[in-house]
Amino acid sequence: MDSSVLNSITNWLSELINSIQGILMVLLPDSPFQFQLPEEVQSILGYINWVIPFYMIGNTLMIWCAAILVYYAYQTILRWVKAIQ
Repeated sequence: MDSSVLNSITNWLSELINSIQGILMVLLPDSPFQFQLPEEVQSILGYINWVIPFYMIGNTLMIWCAAILVYYAYQTILRWVKAIQ
């Protein structure tokens, strides 16, 4: 296959995915979890974050949940394979 044909197919597929994504973003509603913190809280949030690293805690919790999810998926797949044999 010629590289120009491959590039045109790739560009067409990319444009198709982008248009589908644009249509979905227009159709789907905004996040229901958007909220605005009061000004008093926003002014001291940096200081609180310096003492209690919420960003690190959130990232660590997300990685831990992903690891647990992978573990359970792996266990389930192994049980299915064992059931087949």
